Amino acid sequence: MKLPKILKRPTLPSNLPSTAKWLSGEGAGSWFVIKKNTQNYTITRYSPNGNFECENNFPPPPNLDLSKEYNVTYPSHCSIITVVQNEKKIRLNSLPK
Repeated sequence: MKLPKILKRPTLPSNLPSTAKWLSGEGAGSWFVIKKNTQNYTITRYSPNGNFECENNFPPPPNLDLSKEYNVTYPSHCSIITVVQNEKKIRLNSLPK
């Protein structure tokens, strides 16, 4: 089976904040929203049209600054999120439930 080409970034759904990051893949893609709380980060994944897919809490890595430009890359799913900032990959592992 031949997969479709890389899914292009769709228009940001109106229910997502402007800080949402698009992660494209072959025939798929997701929006990621990272919110800093008092003690951790809550990261929520949404479908291309803005439907909730999953959410988890992650410890804040000392080398990620959400006020500066960053992108989400692979691997990223509900338990692991990988971010690229300043040409460095930063991996976040979800907190135990």
